[in-house]
Amino acid sequence: MAREHKRLGDMLIEAKLLTASDLAKAIDEQRKSGELLGSTLVRLGMISEAMLVRQLQQQLNLPFVDLADVTVDEQALALVREDLARKYLALPIEVERRSSLTVAMADPLNIAAIEDLRFQSGMYIKPVLAMPSAIQEAIERYYHIDSSVNEVINSIISSEDELVVSTVTEDEKAQAIDDLIKESEGRPIVRLTNWLLHRAIEERASDIHIEPQYKDLIVRLRVDGLLHEMQRLPKWTQSAVVSRLKVLSNLDIAEKRLPQDGRLMVEIAGRRVDMRVSTLPTTHGEKMVMRIVDQGHSMRVLDDVGLGVEDRGRIEAYLARPHGIIIVTGPTGSGKSTLLYAALRQLQTVTKNIVTVEDPVEYQIPGINQVQVDEKAKKTFPGALRAILRQDPDVIMIGEIRDKETAQIAFRASVTGHLVLSTVHTNDAPGAVTRLVDLGLEPYMVASSLIGVVSMRLVRTVCPKCRETYEVSAASLNRLGAQGAAEGSLQLTRGKGCPACRNTGYLGRTGIYETLEVTDTLRALITQNVSDAQIRTAAIEQGMHGLGEDGLRKVLDGHTTLEEVSRVVYLADQGAKVCPACAFVLAREYDYCPSCGDFVGEHCESCRRRLDPAWAWCPFCGAGTHPAGDATRGRAPASGTDAALDTALGAALDAARPPRRRRPAPERLKRAS
Repeated sequence: MAREHKRLGDMLIEAKLLTASDLAKAIDEQRKSGELLGSTLVRLGMISEAMLVRQLQQQLNLPFVDLADVTVDEQALALVREDLARKYLALPIEVERRSSLTVAMADPLNIAAIEDLRFQSGMYIKPVLAMPSAIQEAIERYYHIDSSVNEVINSIISSEDELVVSTVTEDEKAQAIDDLIKESEGRPIVRLTNWLLHRAIEERASDIHIEPQYKDLIVRLRVDGLLHEMQRLPKWTQSAVVSRLKVLSNLDIAEKRLPQDGRLMVEIAGRRVDMRVSTLPTTHGEKMVMRIVDQGHSMRVLDDVGLGVEDRGRIEAYLARPHGIIIVTGPTGSGKSTLLYAALRQLQTVTKNIVTVEDPVEYQIPGINQVQVDEKAKKTFPGALRAILRQDPDVIMIGEIRDKETAQIAFRASVTGHLVLSTVHTNDAPGAVTRLVDLGLEPYMVASSLIGVVSMRLVRTVCPKCRETYEVSAASLNRLGAQGAAEGSLQLTRGKGCPACRNTGYLGRTGIYETLEVTDTLRALITQNVSDAQIRTAAIEQGMHGLGEDGLRKVLDGHTTLEEVSRVVYLADQGAKVCPACAFVLAREYDYCPSCGDFVGEHCESCRRRLDPAWAWCPFCGAGTHPAGDATRGRAPASGTDAALDTALGAALDAARPPRRRRPAPERLKRAS
């Protein structure tokens, strides 16, 4: 304890960094200027700032804080007046356990300063070391944050017209942006957060990510399914930006150690936009993600979601059923909710009572009764479903089947005269069947109630303003899973990149689909509790086409690109291929094209004779064959476009195809002849 109260001058003399005469001169100068002794020593050049801090750190064993890498808490700043912070070169950083205040100090040996800070804040003072110049700069920045943020705003905001944001007042509990948003001359931090929200909506973002890093604050937007960086802000803006958004979302500003969820609502250019806000404590501060739900742009009908003629007909047939359950499956962000809302709008009539139970309610549809799950209020999916069944519903939409109890109630409702729509998280349509069984449902219940399963993904569409066509050989396209090569070339479409699409070549998204209809054959297999691979094989035999087939159809139709479909779907597993005669997309299992009847099975590229995939050489012309069917001789050299496709897609797509069983030699030769 004696070492903690030793004076700074004595410590520096003991460390031989200062002489007694130098100390006496510094003390005389300090009495004239009234500043701290350490600052006086640095100003007179008797000791450097770094030497001073290093000596204090060694002697006092206090942690050193680099204020350029620290986010200062606004709640802590409010506890200490600016004049007191300037007098003692002390900056409050954060409040710990509501009773301790961490303060960065240039001279933690100043007992009078610590006592004054304790009296001012009413808290126990926990001093840490920091550079005096850094403390002075931070005091200027944090106690006058408006002027500091103004400098940032002037460097990134080019026009005040971008801040046209107004408040929406409704009776619902969702917190709206306050009246300051209307004022272009409001507080700079208000203008900065308004600009961030406006830019996100202007760029059609679905999510805003505010991510604290070691030395800065990164703002990223998810546009058309991919994240891109929008802005980097100084680290010291982190606390102000996050606190402002917390206030708007009705979250607890003081709570920084636990995740929080909230909601805010804005109206921009006459459009209402809801935002779901989520915070997550990380090593560098609180990360915030805001999901944007644009009510004006998100409400789609079945004509607008990219359904093909065949899939559209099947889904409409499912919706025409009086009872049963329809499942939509896919990963997070694959468009499941949008498809379900489009289906509800298809079903909506004055003669039907449609009720939904969701967590949360994303889009509000007039005329439909929507219930939001609230775990804190013990309003769970099962509890809400039981109440809904007493409300005389015709159609029930369940946001997600995530547990056994919800699944049982949903399927019981489907067999008692209700049409039920819901979602399950699986990779494909057949996997949804086994997932329901894994949740605890009996196979016979799934088989008797399930009408159909729709699996979907979202792919980016080619920008209409910079689209161009290019040629690719059908042989290169069939490397995605075809068993033989085709002659000739195909016309595909891609985007060159322009300002409208931010030079990505893509603008907007559409869906690719896999629709499984539960027929009597599939019901028998489900009852036997077979694997999803067997269900998939039987479904393909009955005409189901995979996600890859639908994706390739959209590629050939010019809606998207091959690279984009390959990004969201592993095409080698999907096994889609293109008929060389009519460019029809078909399943890998087919040997003949169902459109024109042409042979599309495995064959030699040189002599076009049928081959077994296990043959290394063609027994008819002697050409060498690749295990996936690519001839090594007699093949025209690939063009630049084909070579680029080969590089992008790779031989891994070919190698991923499951090998067929090798037949006995006599039977194989008979098949080849």
